[in-house]
Amino acid sequence: MSISGFLLLLLVAQIYYSYVMSDTWTEEKAAVEAARQFGGLNAVDKTYRSVWDKDSIYWVVAGKDAEQKDLMVWVKFTEQKVPAGGKETVHAVPIDSGRSESQMLAQIRQDLPGAEIHRLLPGMYEGEYVWQLHYELDHQTKYRFYRFSDGTPIGDDIVLPNQ
Repeated sequence: MSISGFLLLLLVAQIYYSYVMSDTWTEEKAAVEAARQFGGLNAVDKTYRSVWDKDSIYWVVAGKDAEQKDLMVWVKFTEQKVPAGGKETVHAVPIDSGRSESQMLAQIRQDLPGAEIHRLLPGMYEGEYVWQLHYELDHQTKYRFYRFSDGTPIGDDIVLPNQ
């Protein structure tokens, strides 16, 4: 294959990727705007998308407020992939009043030695702000939810069927 053919293939791949990701990027941008407008966020460090069910679609934006303090902002979304509304659907929490991602990872390694962590992200579960853990242990894939406020587990682990 010639260099120009290879470059054309890369261009087509980039255009396809941009097309596929455009809805996600639009949602993320709307979440960041809502976090800035209603959550007091000034700088963005990381974004997470959490979907547990049709009533629990959230983007969580981590960053810093005007005083450079770490902040997590939950932005509720509708099934139509737009923020659910104004200030009442945006919830901002200083990270030091809850558990940070690194604190949760340390706790998980202690609680579940040998577990393979697939994903850890903030979200909403049963009306509470949580850290959602997707992990594998002893050949079982599971979900576990921890309260954001203090890191205590909520309910029993959810075991996924064998794949």
